[in-house]
Amino acid sequence: MLCPRCQTETGANICPKCSLDFTLFSELAALRRDIATLRALVEPLTAAKAEKSTITPPPLPKAPQIAALSSPAPLPVAAPGAGKLRTSTEVAVGQKWFLGIGVFVLLLAAGFFLKYAFDEKWIGPATQVTLGFVAGALLFFAGEICRRRKLRGLDIALAAVGLGVLYLSVYAANQIYALIPDPLTILVILLVSAVGLSVAALWDSRSLAVLAFLGGYLAPVLDTSGRFGHLLFFGCLTIINLAGEGLAFLKRWTQLYFLGAVFNWVLLFIFWGNLESESSIDAFGFIQFLFLLYSIAPFLRSLLRGREERIPLIWVAVLNGGLCCWKSAELLHSAKMPISLLTVAYGCLALAVATIVWRRGSTPARTWLLVQGIIYFLIAWTVIFSTHWTTFFWAAQCVASYWVAKEARDRILLRGTILLGLVIIFRFLIFDLELELGGFDQYQQTAPFTGGLLSRWITGLPVCFFFLTVAWLAYRAGKDPLQRTVSRWFETMGLIAGFGFFNVEVYRFTWQFFQRAQLSAYSVLWVFCATVLLVGGFIWNRRFYRIAAIILLFITVGEVLVFDTAEVAAPYRILSCAVLGAVLIGLSALYYRLAPRLLAPAATPPATAEPPPQPQSEIGPTR
Repeated sequence: MLCPRCQTETGANICPKCSLDFTLFSELAALRRDIATLRALVEPLTAAKAEKSTITPPPLPKAPQIAALSSPAPLPVAAPGAGKLRTSTEVAVGQKWFLGIGVFVLLLAAGFFLKYAFDEKWIGPATQVTLGFVAGALLFFAGEICRRRKLRGLDIALAAVGLGVLYLSVYAANQIYALIPDPLTILVILLVSAVGLSVAALWDSRSLAVLAFLGGYLAPVLDTSGRFGHLLFFGCLTIINLAGEGLAFLKRWTQLYFLGAVFNWVLLFIFWGNLESESSIDAFGFIQFLFLLYSIAPFLRSLLRGREERIPLIWVAVLNGGLCCWKSAELLHSAKMPISLLTVAYGCLALAVATIVWRRGSTPARTWLLVQGIIYFLIAWTVIFSTHWTTFFWAAQCVASYWVAKEARDRILLRGTILLGLVIIFRFLIFDLELELGGFDQYQQTAPFTGGLLSRWITGLPVCFFFLTVAWLAYRAGKDPLQRTVSRWFETMGLIAGFGFFNVEVYRFTWQFFQRAQLSAYSVLWVFCATVLLVGGFIWNRRFYRIAAIILLFITVGEVLVFDTAEVAAPYRILSCAVLGAVLIGLSALYYRLAPRLLAPAATPPATAEPPPQPQSEIGPTR
């Protein structure tokens, strides 16, 4: 074979001189021939297509068809819109207004005719009441006709007028003509209310439901006016309340919660004298029913639906629970044990439901059920214990409330814990310690130091400890700003409570044993408290402690210079001045010694800027 590159004769597949692979060369040559053949076939086709595209014009006849189809489109749309805008007011007046005014005028004519017939005694009492019921039913049917014809508004108006006519007919039959007895009156009122509520639910009309409830709640007042039996009174209200709660639950009409609670308590306050004297057991049971219905049941939607729900009118639930506690206490004649058991039962029930709702994840319901439980337990401690022990249990409950709020991560409960702490510190200082302006007058007689000493210290010091415990827990909770706020508030309240407690104890001690050294004892105590705060501020690096100590020292200096040097006997005057001067000199030396430590935070920013280069020095050697 002759090598095509170097023209060397050889019988091998590879040229020995230029190392050309004859097999590969032959395959490349065949591939080139195939490519040339394909190019020769494709070039005439592409040339013909290019020539056809330059000669053939675009399909112009289709353009007029598109224009013909698209151009009329705006005209039909614009024309009906303009016509509707011109005739909508006219149609509304002609259809709805004329119909409503006509119906109202016919009702006036019918009313005038009936009044004239009544005055002329053409129609007897039974016929009058019957005509009232018939007219009310016809108005309901007329409202249904209007609803089917989509005359929205007129249907509700006719049904509302019909409902009012039915209520007035029942009132006339019972109060004016005495045609039906009281039990039958209540039954008819409930039937009318049931009709109104059913129509309101079917038509989805909140206003009609409110009107039906108004008539139902006014039934015991209008239709029986002082002649009712207590069981009949409570039975009527129970049925109406259950119907209202059910409709409010299904339709989420929060107004029914509010109206139900308000009308129940208004009726109870109106007839409370008769109810308390003649049927205290029935009244007590009905009040517990109101507690379950308006303080617990509104939160059950979150429990049953298993998701977040907006709780309707939370303040109504809390206020209703407070009224239930108050009136139950009156019915129990303020007996300590029954009232405490009742309030503890209220609190346990609220906390139990809150726990169940908590597991379902409903935050609003959980929060306000916990708030109710906390309030009921606070009332229970007030009823069970005396003043000092009440404050003790309030403070302990404050720690528990904070722990629950922290675990639940509930910001509302955290703020409520601060409010509870403020109430407790106010009670502790004013009622327990009896602090007031002029309370430290050395000539004012007070209780001796040894009287009730153990009880005071057992209840007073733990209150201060509970405040500081909440502050410590909040400080360890993290860097959340609200947690820091809680920590600062309770830390301040704990220090104030401790300072006030020791001042009162010193006042009692000096009054009983050393009356002449009373002012000097205050000076020594204040210097001691300031020293403890200042040392604690140095140890824990708390600037707040140090500032508070400095302020207290200046107040002590003023007290010593103004009062001790003028009103205290010479030995005690020397003692107070010596103690104050020695402590001030010692604290000054302490400040000189620890000044570098206090100024260290101001010098740390340049040092904190150095760490960024450190990773570079560590990475450098690895390269």
